[in-house]
Amino acid sequence: MIGLRAGISLAIAVILCAALAVIGWAAGRAAERTIVPAISAKADSVGRSAAALVENAVQAGIPLDQLVGVRDYFDSLRATNAELAQIRMMTTFGAVLTESGAPNLPADTPIVYSAVTARSGAPLATIAIAIDTSVISAQVSAVLVDVAFIGIVSLLVALELVALVVGTSGVEALAALEARIRALAGGRLSQHADAAKLPLIAPIDARVEQVNAVHRQVRATAEEKGDARALAALAEVETRTGLGSVHPGENHAATIVRPALFLFMVAEELTRPFLPRLVQGLVPAHLPFSLDFAMSLPIVVFMAGVALCQLPFAVASERLGRRSSFMLGALVAAVGYCASGLTEDYWLFLGTRFLSAIGYALVFVSAQGHVIDHSRPSERTAGLAVFVKAIMVAGLCGPPIGGVIADRLGGQAAFLVSASLAVIALVVAFFSLPRSAPRRGSAGVGVSDLAAALKAPRLAALLFGCALPAKFLLVAVCFYLVPVELQREGYSAAAIGRLQMIYPILMVVAVPVFAALAERMNARSGFVIAGGLVAGGGALLLTLGTSPALIALVLALLGIGQSMSIAPQSALVADSARHVPGGSSAGVLGLFRLIERSGNAAGPAAAGLLLAAIGFAAATASIGIMVVAGALAFALSGRHASATPTEAAHRPEVSPEGTPL
Repeated sequence: MIGLRAGISLAIAVILCAALAVIGWAAGRAAERTIVPAISAKADSVGRSAAALVENAVQAGIPLDQLVGVRDYFDSLRATNAELAQIRMMTTFGAVLTESGAPNLPADTPIVYSAVTARSGAPLATIAIAIDTSVISAQVSAVLVDVAFIGIVSLLVALELVALVVGTSGVEALAALEARIRALAGGRLSQHADAAKLPLIAPIDARVEQVNAVHRQVRATAEEKGDARALAALAEVETRTGLGSVHPGENHAATIVRPALFLFMVAEELTRPFLPRLVQGLVPAHLPFSLDFAMSLPIVVFMAGVALCQLPFAVASERLGRRSSFMLGALVAAVGYCASGLTEDYWLFLGTRFLSAIGYALVFVSAQGHVIDHSRPSERTAGLAVFVKAIMVAGLCGPPIGGVIADRLGGQAAFLVSASLAVIALVVAFFSLPRSAPRRGSAGVGVSDLAAALKAPRLAALLFGCALPAKFLLVAVCFYLVPVELQREGYSAAAIGRLQMIYPILMVVAVPVFAALAERMNARSGFVIAGGLVAGGGALLLTLGTSPALIALVLALLGIGQSMSIAPQSALVADSARHVPGGSSAGVLGLFRLIERSGNAAGPAAAGLLLAAIGFAAATASIGIMVVAGALAFALSGRHASATPTEAAHRPEVSPEGTPL
């Protein structure tokens, strides 16, 4: 049975898809009506300009049939105007004097004529410009593709922001009603712990309470009489229907923070497709390092800032309170984005990216900490899955939107849009997140904890052979090398953004599938190794060429490979945390996050150096070899000993950023 929330999401999807289909059809018709006249007007302008040049030459005393360089001039016009299929200069009797372009054209090809006249007004010749209709079709198709991708992104944004539109209480009410309907449909008569008191829910709870009251009374009577047969029958009924039990209800911590987190993450994802191109225009003329390395530095600075701030901010967010620290991080990031959009100095731009990284790290750990603080241990995995999904969907929505904005308005304007989204996320957090009391005495992860973490069985091979290379590959290839290469081949920021959607799409779809398979097959290590081989092996394919289709395949293999390994890898790290000498599990997870973020920071810097030294294909292949070698090293490092159930049960829980729970 489809749930209420799923039904609402489906209804939204159907309505939006229908509306976007109409908009797409109307956009295509409008493009055809506007592009064709615009190209015809452009051809007419080119023709009149060429005719004026010929008229000047004739007036200077040069006969038409002795003009020099006309063919080269026509060729240059066609080279700079792809929509011009052919340019001819003909006499008044139809004889061709000069021709550039395809000699044979379809009968229905639009042709624009411009007259060459003498000073007296007498016609001397005609310049005929044929328009290439395939270029018009391509432009219309490009408009439709942009509309289609914007439609997909609009749908994802709408589904993400349902909680914001409906409101937290509305989401909780829908969840409560859905839980009761599902329970009754399954024959379950347990009571519910949530305190939702809506007109639709209260009668259901009242009737279930009546049934449970009768059940309690009957049980009490049977116990007084010592009727073992009746008690056994009642126990069987309790097992089958849940009578006498209380359902804990669904936790909404992740749902509450998700809209604000999603909006903030979209703000950063907007910058992915156009950042290298924007930086290229800011790089000063004389630098002690290559242009490719200079273009990678803003990404390096951002990733390094996030890596350095991750662990200390985990404690800071507890001391400030999750809501306050989220809002502070969003404000700092908004200032950084705004400054990035306004500055034209390369070195100042690096500083603004680091400022945005500080805000990003604080928002990330605050949102994650909110989910952990407001959920029971058994609910944290599901809650963090919702948290991660919001980030991945932001990765789907941000690049295509950022690419379109950058193409239409410029990269600086896109950064200002990012700043606006960060401010909106701040406002949403102010109204949606609950106030949280600051925690005193929170302890972070020290150097001794990190040193002890490396003593965990097989952990070093997992971290340095799999975790670090995976993040290194992702940031180096997806965030830097691919945008730079496609930019050099002349692709727009919108097209680059669409290609960058491949990775998050596969992650959103495939991560739950591979996570379930790894658990079912009890093969976490195998999936981590296979994921590294698939992702790294995919990068090696670029030795065969650098076409957009091959790049798309490499990004798809990267998404599949990391989908296979990400959840099993986290589970293996958590398992290693239970084996650390002295029980310093916070050190293991803190080291894990530090190594991952280090890979994020080192990836673009190394990619910039490799790109300048050996080129795109060889640089990507080199990184792929490193990932494959790391996966093989982990495979050869031996079997990982599992913790016993008793051991695992007595280990302290830790949050993913390394702080004890």
